[in-house]
Amino acid sequence: MVRNFYDMVQRVTLFLSKYPKIVLALVIQLLALGILALGVSVAPYFFPPPYSYEILVFIQALLAVLISRWIGLPMWWLFIQFLLSIGLYIGMAIEFNPVWALLLFGVLWLLFRNAITERVPLYLTNQTTRQALKKAAKELSHTQPKIHFMDLGCGLGGNVVFMSQQHGVVQSHGVETAFIPYAFSKLYSRIGGGEVFAQDIWKTDLSDYHLVYAFLSPEPMPKLWQKVLKEMPKGSVFISNSFAVPNVEPSDIWQLPDGRETILYIYRL
Repeated sequence: MVRNFYDMVQRVTLFLSKYPKIVLALVIQLLALGILALGVSVAPYFFPPPYSYEILVFIQALLAVLISRWIGLPMWWLFIQFLLSIGLYIGMAIEFNPVWALLLFGVLWLLFRNAITERVPLYLTNQTTRQALKKAAKELSHTQPKIHFMDLGCGLGGNVVFMSQQHGVVQSHGVETAFIPYAFSKLYSRIGGGEVFAQDIWKTDLSDYHLVYAFLSPEPMPKLWQKVLKEMPKGSVFISNSFAVPNVEPSDIWQLPDGRETILYIYRL
């Protein structure tokens, strides 16, 4: 019976893995709530009611974390799972106006939309990494005197502006689909240089770019690598910040001397 239940959970998990992790997280919360309800229904046989709401909410949060860990959600999702039910309880306890919650969700959607749809959080490149991009462009300029640079998921546009000011870079572009980062990067690039497009990375043609940079997540890397191989010209360079292409040996690995010990994976085509 236990084996059959485990197999059923595995099949459900495999099915839900096709969807964004937020869907799986919400399903886990409902499962934890169901287990809690079952526990409360049988608890009077062992412990006399009433039961503290605070303890019940804590148990649900703990169940959600344990199930998430068992199914294999990333570590940072465990914190979200633990805080979700507790946050909802606190919101109801203080009679938090749901209109404000809706507005907050709207802002988060406009800011972190890609984290839900593409499983790519908003990562910002620091100045140390930009200096490494400058170094990569300088090395590439020995064989490609007129470099076209592309930042896939350019966030606030800092890389696009910075690279537009580098010697040998004649074209610096970025693409971004999250509304607030795109609006900011569009304005910033008009002031500082380069150009940003409201465009999906999968619809971006890479055949005209000699230096392509991405700071995404592990999720899109296999698919992105196939796109890089298919579209980028011979002699070009693809750089991934922090996330290597699975089962592909990089041409070089740069360990940067910044606070978060950034690693750049260099792929020379």
